[in-house]
Amino acid sequence: MALPLVFRKTPRQLIIVFVILAILISSVGLLYYQSQRKEIRKVKEDELLAIANLKVSQIVSWRKERLADAATIRDNFLIAPHIQRLIQDPKGAEGKKELLAWMQSFREAFQYEDVVLLNKEGIILLSVARNSGVIGPVAEKLASGAMKARKIVFSDLYRSEVVDKIRLDIVVPVLNEGRDDTLGVFLLRMDPYVFLYPLIETWPTPSPTAETMLIRREGDDVLFLNNLRHWKGTALTLRLPISNPHLPAAMVVRGKEGVIEGIDYRGTKVLAAIKSIPDSPWAIVSKVDREEVYAPIRGRLWNVMLVIGLCIFSAGAGVVLIWRKREQEEQREYRQYLEDTVKKRTAELEQANNQLKESYKDLESFSYSASHDLRQPLVMIELFSRNLLKKYADKFDDYGKQNLSVIADQARKMTGFINDLLSFCRASTKDIQKSDIDMNVLVQNIAEEMKTTIGERTVQFEIQDLPVVWGDPSMIRQVLVNLLSNALKYSHTREITRIEIGGAEKKEGNIYYVKDNGVGFHSEDAGKLFNLFNRLHLSEDFEGTGIGLVIIKRIINKHGGHVWAEGRVNEGATFYFTLPKKP
Repeated sequence: MALPLVFRKTPRQLIIVFVILAILISSVGLLYYQSQRKEIRKVKEDELLAIANLKVSQIVSWRKERLADAATIRDNFLIAPHIQRLIQDPKGAEGKKELLAWMQSFREAFQYEDVVLLNKEGIILLSVARNSGVIGPVAEKLASGAMKARKIVFSDLYRSEVVDKIRLDIVVPVLNEGRDDTLGVFLLRMDPYVFLYPLIETWPTPSPTAETMLIRREGDDVLFLNNLRHWKGTALTLRLPISNPHLPAAMVVRGKEGVIEGIDYRGTKVLAAIKSIPDSPWAIVSKVDREEVYAPIRGRLWNVMLVIGLCIFSAGAGVVLIWRKREQEEQREYRQYLEDTVKKRTAELEQANNQLKESYKDLESFSYSASHDLRQPLVMIELFSRNLLKKYADKFDDYGKQNLSVIADQARKMTGFINDLLSFCRASTKDIQKSDIDMNVLVQNIAEEMKTTIGERTVQFEIQDLPVVWGDPSMIRQVLVNLLSNALKYSHTREITRIEIGGAEKKEGNIYYVKDNGVGFHSEDAGKLFNLFNRLHLSEDFEGTGIGLVIIKRIINKHGGHVWAEGRVNEGATFYFTLPKKP
């Protein structure tokens, strides 16, 4: 279709006016966008710097508090006589008991992992935790240095060679009553995972990429002292060269501070605030991905572009309106042109929608047909393989028998997989026919049916009083069969299998559960259970395709409810589902 005359006969002056207006509007919009970009960058820089400063001040305060704890021990002149008596009479129960009680109260009051008393030879006299009779070479060196200097020593983070654990120690020398000789030292042990690491790793605002890192220089490398958000197990193990010019952690140990742009340990561009921690060998790096920093500006960019587009459109509409007063007839033709174009596009969309529906039906038919056509040959393969094993066992050697057995087993597994796929398709496409369902009768019938197939296993079904549900009987039966089968499968290693089925009527709907004492799963893996083909256990240990729970979720979702699971490894699992009440 040819363009209407309105565009071919528009006066040149009006076109020039429109172009000038469009340029002015675009310039104003881009200037606004640039100012917003700078503002967002400045806000994020201030936030990063504030977080870094806060973390630094908190760590400095924490260190001062720990040194103050140590000073209270050093300045406590009442401790020396007790230690002197303990050294002279190591078996003196009364003095030992009083000193240990004081150490215990000190540990609980100031939340230390352990308080250890060493003599001048570095031998443990008393330990509150009583974990080990060996303190390790690093602690021995710290204790020796503190006794020689007669000063409190605050250690750096180190990994103990005795228990393979990250530790942080404060060594407090204990002087005799005359303050001219050292009796021994108190070793105050701290677990950095209790306070220091959580302090560093927490972030005050929701963020998918932000993190804070504690680092120190070690030779020509930067050593990362805490576990990183995106890489696990990096505490005191990850080292990167100081020579890296773009690494924020390398910049801060080279003496730079403030807000910088760089590339972090993942090779990702970041915006970071870097600060050294006074009176310590540590430094802080608080960073966030540049992609996250500029994510809000992208939303504003679309808004700016929309406003610019609307303004330009308005300017153009104004120009057109001016011209339309002079060319009413041509404008009518232009309007007709637009209407025809809309009708054409609408017809094209309807045609595309119809084609999409037809394609979906063809795909559904293909899935059913392919599944049925595949299942028959697999059944025949399994049947003939087992017949060969049964009738001609004496004709095959052990290797041949093993191969035939593997063929039959794999064919059986594939048949089960196809059956599960068909069940999944039926659950996805079947219409719901709802009615009242007596859950007590339904569960009792399913349990009785299953008892005939469990053989010699000892299985105890505990069925609570269940409320009546409003749903499709065949679908709800499928849900319960899958859940009970799942419970039986994953508890077959138990000497006595216990399965509890319960439910309750709530204001918003009914809730039901199936609980077993099987192998369970890690709680953080609960969300993966309902993903298609996702399995948490090896197929060698537990058969299955991972489709059963997906079918359950699909059925419950179609009923307007939801499903979830809770569990612990080797302590069993509980599966819950809810169903709306009858309208």
